[in-house]
Amino acid sequence: MRLPPAAAAAALCAVLLASLPLPAPAEEPPAPDGKALDALAAEWMRAPDDDARAAVEARARALPPLPASSVEAAAERLFALAEKSGRRLARKGRATLYTPAEAAAMQGKDPRDPKALKALKDEDLGLYLLNMGKPKGGLLIAMHGGGENAGDAGSAQSIWAGATAQGMTVIAPQAIDLVSSAWNQEKQERFVLDLIDAARRTLDVDPDRVCLAGHSMGGDGSWMLGGRNADRLAAAAPLAGSVMPYMKQGAVNRLQTPLSSYEGLQEGVIANLMHLPLWIHHSADDPNEAIHPDDIATGRLRTLQERFPGRYEFRYDRVDGNGHALPKGGVKPILQWMAGRTRRAHPDEVVWETWNPWKERMYWLFSRGHRDSWRFHAKIVAPNAVEVTGTTKPLAGRTAPAEMALTLLLGPELFDLSKPLKVTSGGKVLFEGRVEPSFFALMASILPRNDPKQWYRAHVDLKVPRLPWKELWD
Repeated sequence: MRLPPAAAAAALCAVLLASLPLPAPAEEPPAPDGKALDALAAEWMRAPDDDARAAVEARARALPPLPASSVEAAAERLFALAEKSGRRLARKGRATLYTPAEAAAMQGKDPRDPKALKALKDEDLGLYLLNMGKPKGGLLIAMHGGGENAGDAGSAQSIWAGATAQGMTVIAPQAIDLVSSAWNQEKQERFVLDLIDAARRTLDVDPDRVCLAGHSMGGDGSWMLGGRNADRLAAAAPLAGSVMPYMKQGAVNRLQTPLSSYEGLQEGVIANLMHLPLWIHHSADDPNEAIHPDDIATGRLRTLQERFPGRYEFRYDRVDGNGHALPKGGVKPILQWMAGRTRRAHPDEVVWETWNPWKERMYWLFSRGHRDSWRFHAKIVAPNAVEVTGTTKPLAGRTAPAEMALTLLLGPELFDLSKPLKVTSGGKVLFEGRVEPSFFALMASILPRNDPKQWYRAHVDLKVPRLPWKELWD
């Protein structure tokens, strides 16, 4: 029986295709030199400053891709190095975090000068008070109030130590420098972050249940450090504090100051709170720290809630007749609320408004060399598809870049690394293709924080076109 012409052609094609050699399976990159990678990671851990670490990271970026089969082993070695090499906490009520040499360097003094080392006080060495909670429980950093030459970690400890009844470990740091708005200083912020990292390394706390709280100046710190480090935290409770306001010349943040004297709030806080829940408390008659910045901040949060439904969660207890005091009835309800919060470690949408130049990461966004008041917005809009925008605040004497350098850090929680990735910005394709695992992504996400619940396997470098700045959104 003769086949119809179409069937005969199909049969012939099948025979020809069957005779062709099968394509070779995609080969993994060659296995890396494990010792060389370990040496590079150890060099990063020994680096004396941010510039030295950035130089090591640049060499890591230049390395060839990692085989997917080697990622887990490489990550295990990096976590082991971070565990072994990082700072640790003493398991006692009162201790210090830094060595005398580290503390002297932080003070801008010669760490080899015996006189400089001898002059150091416990406060210079990173003094903290510790109340132990349950293993694998949460962690609460309790920041004290005060101001110029005033402030004591013991006051914060007494306010917040009840968190141990919720299974949380409480660390009350002593501000290294007792100045106005001490927690808004770089030195103090690094101290708090170092305590969080050391606690995770030493005390077996849950990295998804780290919280900040404080009253007065400690409330300032809960706002400021919470916004700048929202990706590390589960919740924050600023009481009778505020985001640092911009004031008209000669005006001060006092109850009698008219709202017209407030020109805005410091960048790097409000926009970053997309996934960090807040419990805010402030009395309208507070004579020490005016309520106006909290009214402005919560107004902006409401605007962002409208722009991003389901994001920017907060509770604002705006009371009257309570002065500068703690909430009537104490902080137990806040502690119970905090104990039930869990960090969203891998959100599909991220806003990062920068401030400190040494803060190089927010969730899965990474940038070295950014300036303050840059804002990135990245959102997964479809499987393996990301839309990114970037903008910078215009500042006198500064030329805004046409493009902004940004790196996306990628992991299986949000992306399928076996399939192509597409990144766009306003219709322009910034990247499209497969992304292979990289040692840079592992090193940059594991070594600084030693956080087993938030690390990344691959990265892609972008140049994001800059959009015009708007105060609340682009």
